[in-house]
Amino acid sequence: MGGREAELVRARCDSIRRISKDWVDIAASLEAKDASRSIRDLTHPPSIKKTMRAAGIALAVAPEPFTTVAGAALVAGSFAMRGEPATLKTVAEELRSQMSAISDLDLGDLAISI
Repeated sequence: MGGREAELVRARCDSIRRISKDWVDIAASLEAKDASRSIRDLTHPPSIKKTMRAAGIALAVAPEPFTTVAGAALVAGSFAMRGEPATLKTVAEELRSQMSAISDLDLGDLAISI
């Protein structure tokens, strides 16, 4: 191994050492509980349906007549909602589906006349 190659290997080793140290410092600064909660919220967002239903029930049980109507509307709305919020997985699946549909388009029949 020549002098230039040895110098490149040393430079790469130093770079890997610095990057590794940075990752260790970042990992040490994160609290496991907070990081795991953030990752869980990112991959499995909280359900809007359940939140609406809980708020609606709380309003319906309240002793005032106006809150009962609003609570009933929230509960009914929670049952009328179709799907859950998008997760990273569903966004990726939808993106793949749309990209497949776009690539299958035949634009040969499409002509713009001026």
